[in-house]
Amino acid sequence: CMSSVHGALIEAIGQARQAVEIELNAAADNPLVLGDDELVLSTGNFHTAALALAFETLGLAIAQCAAASAARFIQLTGSGRNGLPKYLSPVGGASAGFVPLQKTVTSILAAIRHKANPVMLDFLAVSEGVEDHATQTPLAVAKCAGMIALWRRLIAFELMAAAQAIDLRDGFTLAPRTAALHAAIRSLVPMLKEDRPLGIDAEALYAALAGGNWPA
Repeated sequence: CMSSVHGALIEAIGQARQAVEIELNAAADNPLVLGDDELVLSTGNFHTAALALAFETLGLAIAQCAAASAARFIQLTGSGRNGLPKYLSPVGGASAGFVPLQKTVTSILAAIRHKANPVMLDFLAVSEGVEDHATQTPLAVAKCAGMIALWRRLIAFELMAAAQAIDLRDGFTLAPRTAALHAAIRSLVPMLKEDRPLGIDAEALYAALAGGNWPA
């Protein structure tokens, strides 16, 4: 279902971009002064409901993709149902491997889901009831930015787990693009050979993703 989930995100990005472009090219003044026509019009063009709705939709699409990323991480780092060592640990036994990160992943996903809840309906009438409707567009846009940052952290965890899974399986050759991605991950994060704190590794991948310094 990856194409359906990520396809919906691409569609939502397109809708958000279109909404932004419309607002950037709109005349949102109230009153609106049309000098050539010698008119002064009272308008509601400042009310950015379409823009807020577009970013609320984008937030839901981000949450869908983030949930899929978290689910893949849980599957990869689980109890060996994919023919991989338990917890992606090469030593077995009481080794924790990647399983401690499952708690971090679920916590991040909870934060993303929380931000996915709509804010554009949270308003109160002000100015003696004259201004009785609002869109909360700045909040809708800001929470999308926060969700993207959190999703990058999930992607960093998923990349770590995927690279570890590749290293633990022998007898196959990676496709060129997959091999390049694996090499990029390994240039920042070494294979887990025994239990160690993984936060530093995750932070290195996150920094590369967030800073535009991704080597692949």
